[in-house]
Amino acid sequence: MDVARRLLVVAAGVTLLAIAGSPCAADESPGQLLSMAHVQVVTHFTDFNRLMGTSEAADLDVRLRTDMYELSADERPDSFPVADWNRRLSSIAELDSSIVRQVLAGKSDPLPGTRGLAERLFVARGDGTLQPYAIYVPATLGADSALVILLHGQPQTESEILSWPYFQSLAERTGTIIVAPWGRGNYDFAQPAADEVYQVLDEVSAAFHIRPRRLYLAGYSMGGFSVFKVGPLHGNRWAAVMCISGAVLNSEADAVRRAFYDTPFYVVTGAHDDTIPAAYGELTAEYLASVGIPTEFDEEPSGTHYLASLVPALTKAWSDMLAGVLKNPPPQTADALSLQFRLPSGTGMKP
Repeated sequence: MDVARRLLVVAAGVTLLAIAGSPCAADESPGQLLSMAHVQVVTHFTDFNRLMGTSEAADLDVRLRTDMYELSADERPDSFPVADWNRRLSSIAELDSSIVRQVLAGKSDPLPGTRGLAERLFVARGDGTLQPYAIYVPATLGADSALVILLHGQPQTESEILSWPYFQSLAERTGTIIVAPWGRGNYDFAQPAADEVYQVLDEVSAAFHIRPRRLYLAGYSMGGFSVFKVGPLHGNRWAAVMCISGAVLNSEADAVRRAFYDTPFYVVTGAHDDTIPAAYGELTAEYLASVGIPTEFDEEPSGTHYLASLVPALTKAWSDMLAGVLKNPPPQTADALSLQFRLPSGTGMKP
């Protein structure tokens, strides 16, 4: 976040703190929820440092300030319905204030029986700290429901990506549980965040009795790059992998080829993405197919980097992935070695 935006965030936080007033009943506004949560973090910051870790506690403080700025700013995209936008902001406020409440209690709310959108905590194996993840559980779960681990983008949080209606709609339509780990805010889910993705996978799949062959990995933007880092750590765990608006880097190509030699891959991109060039998604799909990885490529003709613009292609790829079918194979224009050298290096182009 740049300096100007940080100043706006702080100013918005001060304003909302001033108008929030004293705590009220269950009908608190999003602004009141955030203000009270931020007061708790500031008041008990030593406890948050101890329970979450110093960096993570500081990140939570910044997150709440950012939430308050977003709530006070008028930054709704023109194409986004007002009611849906306000619902998204309310969901983020509820999720992030929920983190504060659970950390202060020193434990997570129960995971079994969860329905709808929620935030939960797990105890990190490495250092014993409490770390958050967002989860969406559809109203109806079948006998063979799937679980998708969804890696968020940058700058983005786990609560933000699951508060968009698109993944919630996909979850309800396909009876799929979606879990978005925070990953400690580490870029590319760098360790220990990568190992903690698998800890969340284990805890949620056990709680909901998800079969091993129904575990999937997906990522958007930075998360779309991160599936190529996190996934190969235990490549045999994933029934399939989806890259949304991301790409494989040439430095990771060999590890990806070895880890996913028989794992279906689904690559989704927007033809007019001006953040991550569409050519990188095209190259990624072509490279994966060239080394024998079963690959589907779905490019949204009018799509950009904005998630809403990718919904048609994303919906198709999501349904195909869960059904275990592969359509739209990428074109083959070159051999694997040539394609690998053409893959992006990551320098100066990642989100």
